[in-house]
Amino acid sequence: MKLGIVKSIGWKLGLAFILVTGTFAIAMSLYGLHVRQQMGSNYTSLVAVIVRSQTHAVMFRNALEDLRDSPRNPDVFSRLENLLWRIPQHIDGISFSLQTNQLSESDYHASLARLQDIRERLYEMRQQLDGIILGDSTEKFLRDGQVIENDLAQIYSAFEGMVHSEAAKQRIVMKRLGRTISVLAFMTLILIVGLLISLIRLKREHQKVKRLSQFDELTKLGNRRYLLSFAERFCKHSQRSGSPLGLILIDIDHFKYVNDTFGHPAGDQILQVLAGVLKDEARKIDVLARIGGEEFCILIPDTDIDGAMQLAERLRKKTSNLTQKQLGVDTSVTISLGVAIACKNEATFKYLYARADKALYQAKMHGRNRIEFG
Repeated sequence: MKLGIVKSIGWKLGLAFILVTGTFAIAMSLYGLHVRQQMGSNYTSLVAVIVRSQTHAVMFRNALEDLRDSPRNPDVFSRLENLLWRIPQHIDGISFSLQTNQLSESDYHASLARLQDIRERLYEMRQQLDGIILGDSTEKFLRDGQVIENDLAQIYSAFEGMVHSEAAKQRIVMKRLGRTISVLAFMTLILIVGLLISLIRLKREHQKVKRLSQFDELTKLGNRRYLLSFAERFCKHSQRSGSPLGLILIDIDHFKYVNDTFGHPAGDQILQVLAGVLKDEARKIDVLARIGGEEFCILIPDTDIDGAMQLAERLRKKTSNLTQKQLGVDTSVTISLGVAIACKNEATFKYLYARADKALYQAKMHGRNRIEFG
């Protein structure tokens, strides 16, 4: 082959290599920009803020219910005053977190505006509460509070869905980066190492968000979302096979007294100890969840009424026998339990939960520290 032809081929190959390398560099730059934008959003922190705010919304609802039952209870006034101060603080925290994350303002502008409106209404409720303390009627305060609690639940749910959507986008970015790296890995080892680091960080962030969305941070048990993900599967199995499916609802007796007397850190300690009792007594196949402030749930597949009642009694006895040293608090603790069993066509979570909840209510009405079957 002539030298001129060799030089021509070499020049063309060199130009082709430069073009391919340049295309790769541009693609990596675009990917890198996208990754930096995704990594700039601390979804874990944002989810944590939303979860804490949801907890206060639940506490607000409980306080309103207590006010309806005991309209002149000073302890209820104190809780409401505290919540009417804390909820606006968390609204400010959500606003700050949204503005400091790389999220599109159009995705949350309307919900954030609703939160700011709620913040103003909460200020008005603080003024109403002052009048109630002096003897005014609670009717308007309860009505306004219920509306605000419902609005908060809707808004927090919308925020949570938005964050999960953004987390899903992270996963798409990871897949695209993975495919790009596998095709163009031979071009530069240095770029591959950098991209792999970005992928690891994205994956960890995604896992943290997923765990926060399905597990209770305090007790390390599943939450309501986690429980429902198993409930549908277990119900379908029970309907097909005819095997019994059980549900146990557990509520700590006089938990409000513990919080009011010893403080919320002591209450948190008791919640963690009870979670440990549940883990010790339940089977690996059973699904444990904290579904409310002091309310827990155990979904027990392939278990008849005798087995469910035996488990409930073990939990009741072990809890009532906990020492002050084990609890870490200078008090004792008991629990009330509601048990329900269903199979075949009755094996739906809605049916089971309604029966267990009714049984739990009966256990509390009949003196607490007992088990009722629904």
